[in-house]
Amino acid sequence: MFFTDMFISIAKISDASNPTIFPFPAWMLIGLAAASLIFFGYRFAVQKKPFQLIFAIAPLIALLLLFSESKKIFYGVGIVELILILIAFVSSIVCKPKTTEETPAQTTTAKED
Repeated sequence: MFFTDMFISIAKISDASNPTIFPFPAWMLIGLAAASLIFFGYRFAVQKKPFQLIFAIAPLIALLLLFSESKKIFYGVGIVELILILIAFVSSIVCKPKTTEETPAQTTTAKED
């Protein structure tokens, strides 16, 4: 059996002729997107790092693919997701956490000891 025969036989399988984008059912994807929104939203509220807000919003944008079969939306969402990942990467490097400066009360007690 040649490799070309293998690919032809795979293409004849009904699942391969009608593939889906997501391997999970829609209710599970919506639940995962909601969980990521809650988790990254909470982390952004606590740590105030911009990339966490981007990661909270990005799965919600990907859910557009569940409700549309347009190729324009498919590629548009892909481009937007790529841009968001690049922005999150750059913001994680640029927006470093600020070091907390010691208050005068802490420095005077440290000198007295």
